[in-house]
Amino acid sequence: STSYPTTSTISTSYPTTSTISTSYPTTSTISTSYPTTPTYLLPTLGKTYLFQMVSKLLDVPLVVCDCTSLTQAGYVGEDVETVIVRLWQAAGQNINRTQHGIIVLDELDKLASKKNKSGGKDIGGEGVQQSLLKIIEGTNVTVMDKSKNKAHQIDTTNILFLASGAFVGLDQIIKKRLTAKSLGFGSPVVQQSKTDIDEPLSDEIKEKSRNERLKRIKVTEEQNRLKDHYLQMVEPKDVLDYGVIPELAGRIPVITTLHSLTQEDLMVIAKSKERGVISQLEALLSLNSCELEFTEDALQAIAELAFCKKTGARALKSILETTLLDAMFEIPGSDIDKVTVTKETVLEGVSPIYNYNTSTTSTSDQHV
Repeated sequence: STSYPTTSTISTSYPTTSTISTSYPTTSTISTSYPTTPTYLLPTLGKTYLFQMVSKLLDVPLVVCDCTSLTQAGYVGEDVETVIVRLWQAAGQNINRTQHGIIVLDELDKLASKKNKSGGKDIGGEGVQQSLLKIIEGTNVTVMDKSKNKAHQIDTTNILFLASGAFVGLDQIIKKRLTAKSLGFGSPVVQQSKTDIDEPLSDEIKEKSRNERLKRIKVTEEQNRLKDHYLQMVEPKDVLDYGVIPELAGRIPVITTLHSLTQEDLMVIAKSKERGVISQLEALLSLNSCELEFTEDALQAIAELAFCKKTGARALKSILETTLLDAMFEIPGSDIDKVTVTKETVLEGVSPIYNYNTSTTSTSDQHV
């Protein structure tokens, strides 16, 4: 017996609902991604950009919904049926395109059920998971067209659902399952490596020496390697232990993990011309007729600092903003036509190299 009454209204024509077929040749089953370590394939964007590219290639409507704002029906917040309304609006209110669209349930790990010591209902966690069951399984959702005062029925059977989230701590659950306890004679002895323990490291990396920074990079690389190793062996049991209810885990059978970013990946992201942080800064400085240039050593240093921060490609923007903070105030209204960022500028906070426009200066002197 279950506590959710919505499953009694789910009616489908399929003898089994373990797989839901769609009209896409590459998505015969509903594939769901649980990227514990988000991978950025294109500049400054992550899994959301991946979903957008899939939608663009397949020419289907896509909507990304934040699960943190969803609650059970009857409570303050958004119901789970609002995701269908958003998809219907993204499809231009076309019923046929809506029924073959893609819905991304972002931050699904925030819906993990937690133990409530007070005994109250978990309306934002397990309750939302139970509400998602009927939509993912396949049901008819009523959508109101307020302009025409007409109701439409949308079948969610052929809608592709993608769930994503960071799932912080899932690797430790997998590690606990795989690690055998050493107790008694003949039991295997488990040795804990030093890289499994997060060493206390200061955030002021710029004041550290080269050797200490290389040591931290080596420790971070080993930690990412171990995390990727454990995440590749994820099983539905691990997702259940994390807090996902069995009914929802059974309806999302395919689990895909993404690898951690390396320094080489951050270098590619930093130097990319499409939606890159450096290209955005170049466009910003070009408004003042100024050119921005980074040396190869500076880009390598930026990639090392971003890699040590362990926040992915988002760390690139914060490092570049801090490095060019003084230049942003000095360039407007000056004769600076080129700024060169060196390795010392990134690591030691030295002022970048400014190149002044001599022709403008000489012309202004002759005028005076």
